Amino acid sequence: MSVRAISRGIGLVGVALLVLATTALAGTPSAVADEPQLSSITAAEMDVAPGTPACFPGANPGETELLTCEYGDGGPRLLLVGDSHMRALSPAFRRLAEEGKIRVTLLTRSRCGWTTRKLEHDLPWVADECETWRAQVQRYIRDQKDLRAVVTNHRAKWMEGKESQRGPDTVKAWRVALDRKIPVIAVSGAPHWPSTPPDCLRKNPTPEQWKDCTAPAREVMSFDWTVPAVVLARRTYGPNAAFRLDMSDVYCPGGVCRTVTPKGQIMYRDEQHLGATYARSLAPEFEKRLRATGVVFDPPRESGAAILAHLIGVLSAIVVRSAVAIAVV
Repeated sequence: MSVRAISRGIGLVGVALLVLATTALAGTPSAVADEPQLSSITAAEMDVAPGTPACFPGANPGETELLTCEYGDGGPRLLLVGDSHMRALSPAFRRLAEEGKIRVTLLTRSRCGWTTRKLEHDLPWVADECETWRAQVQRYIRDQKDLRAVVTNHRAKWMEGKESQRGPDTVKAWRVALDRKIPVIAVSGAPHWPSTPPDCLRKNPTPEQWKDCTAPAREVMSFDWTVPAVVLARRTYGPNAAFRLDMSDVYCPGGVCRTVTPKGQIMYRDEQHLGATYARSLAPEFEKRLRATGVVFDPPRESGAAILAHLIGVLSAIVVRSAVAIAVV
């Protein structure tokens, strides 16, 4: 073999190695990008539903005015009523409103759920002004003409009395809607963590460590008042009067509650409130569950072509039956 041939062979081998190396390097960023990346912990701790301070009174005494936030200009209108936990869920519904699927009125207050059970709080004004707000909510609902449904969520830990009273006392508040045949949709609660998930993730930032920030549902999920409330409302007003959106399989798949999604999105901004970014990502899940109730969205309309095809089918059947009848005669 000549020197020239050997040189050419070495050159070809070198080019092949260079191509392989380039391909491997080019593939590295893609592989890295596919790995879970923890979202910003600092951002998660400040991730409050944007715009909602304008309709979230109750942090200070004297804030008794009924304030609302409005989203969307098309589709069925939903009224969202509750405390800070309903506020935390609102980005999911706001996204559906921005997509033109629903209209949303947000009606929330700090530490004040939609029930008749009196609050138990060290500051007397918190309980007293909550009662004032609740009375205004009842009048507001009574005056509405175009509500498709009321969606509600709150943390029951602030309520005095026994857990067995949660259902009856909540349905008493719901009557103003149920008596007007406005369905009530109760959303189950999220876990209540012993410490803030962002703090835990700060100490366990890698995907391999995220499991150390999980907990069995039985340890972080409190009594779910939505179960007895919906059962009682249905028993009194019928099966289409009330519905329960059980989100436990989303927050705690397989009975294990997590603080971060498999892709790395932090789910909570503190020990009990969902972060706005994560809540907004739940919009498709809420849409699916709202559709399953059968009371929020109108059934899909048939297209003109489908209606025409149906009419042709009916007429064809009539012609065939008439021909058979004539033949028999």
